[in-house]
Amino acid sequence: MLDPQALIESFGTLAVLGVALILFIETATIFGSFLPGDSLIFILGIALSSTLNFPIWLAVPIIVASAIAGSQVGYWVGVKVGPALFKNRKKTFFFNEDTITRSHDIIERYGPRAIVLARFIPILRALVPMLVGIMGMESKKYFKYNVIGAILWGGCLLLLGWGLGNIPMVKENIETWVIGFVILSSLPFPIEILRDYLKRKKAKKLESTQTSQS
Repeated sequence: MLDPQALIESFGTLAVLGVALILFIETATIFGSFLPGDSLIFILGIALSSTLNFPIWLAVPIIVASAIAGSQVGYWVGVKVGPALFKNRKKTFFFNEDTITRSHDIIERYGPRAIVLARFIPILRALVPMLVGIMGMESKKYFKYNVIGAILWGGCLLLLGWGLGNIPMVKENIETWVIGFVILSSLPFPIEILRDYLKRKKAKKLESTQTSQS
């Protein structure tokens, strides 16, 4: 895993633009899934509050725009190239129609929330836009939830790091805070899955009760 703090330090005064480029690459293609997007945004926020001479009001729209643009590219790759990837191709774990069917079921079950929540999972934030494109979701609808997800992920996480950056306890224990932050930022999707599971379990129990009473 790349060291996000070392990356930001290596960019110097161009840190915001460097992070924006990395976020674009990470969200535009599944080959960028190894990049540390979450921790990069958080540490960039901390740096902006202390060492970087760059206005936060300008950094936020740059980061959000790069996240939006990357996912839009991923979506259009799915629309234009996706079907060809699965046609007349040897069946593998990823390149098969079953993957598309399962992904379609996830999107149908969780609705547009899946697009937003996928932002917080490293592999999913690169994979979901392409799969949604392959599935044929309307471009305007996808763009709407792409923007919402980018703001919540890129904008809010950057502001969180910036807000915490001047707290001594955070600055003195950056690695610990980053690890905890990454864990917390990965929780929304599992929580949503658990919530949906409990909801469906309750519905089945109610249906079973009604059946036994009739």
